[in-house]
Amino acid sequence: MSTKIFVMTHRKFDVPKEPVYIPLQVGKMVNEDLGYLGDDTGDNISNKNCYYSELTGLYWAAKNVSDADYMGLCHYRRFFLDEKGGLMSEMQYEEILQGCDIILPKAIYHQKPYYEVYKEAHNIHDLDVTGNALKELYPDDYEVYREVIWENKVYNGNLFVTSKDYFKEYAEWLFSIFNLVEQRINVDDYDSYHRRVFGFLSEQLLYVWVKSRELKVSEVAVGLSQEKA
Repeated sequence: MSTKIFVMTHRKFDVPKEPVYIPLQVGKMVNEDLGYLGDDTGDNISNKNCYYSELTGLYWAAKNVSDADYMGLCHYRRFFLDEKGGLMSEMQYEEILQGCDIILPKAIYHQKPYYEVYKEAHNIHDLDVTGNALKELYPDDYEVYREVIWENKVYNGNLFVTSKDYFKEYAEWLFSIFNLVEQRINVDDYDSYHRRVFGFLSEQLLYVWVKSRELKVSEVAVGLSQEKA
């Protein structure tokens, strides 16, 4: 068995010694080379990083990596932790995945439904357009989408670990939706933070995909390793 956890980064950081963690520079095509593996080779959308954030790394890994049984994403400052508060090892990931389909961060519960939370922080039109695109492409998933956006349960950060097959299936599903959404929203007037719209939209879509397929989830704590850039 082998596991690869790609650590999404846009800056230099202290790389974990565990070889399961592989630094992946996102947006490498349009930024200074940090010396890490980049999302700018093979089939890639590296030049869209300002809109997709860490998802350009997800796209790259799904399209270009096949030599792992399990694949996952974390961030240069956000990592899954074991029960003692240390970084998860390859063996620990694989042991957990023997009993579940996917590892996700511990859920966060807002006081308001996700739809209202998104509306307060972002342009709600973008979420509505995404729902319509999902309904067109994957009508069987739409009812779950409606349930999830009116729940107060959220999985933040696009962190997850699952089998290679599920990893690639999820990426295919997600980017087919976003390919349609890209044609229907305009983010030209957004500031640099809100322009990362697809990164924000995807957080709850991961939950939609997992719930619609009735995957067995293991929630694992996530810890911050350093301050945000």
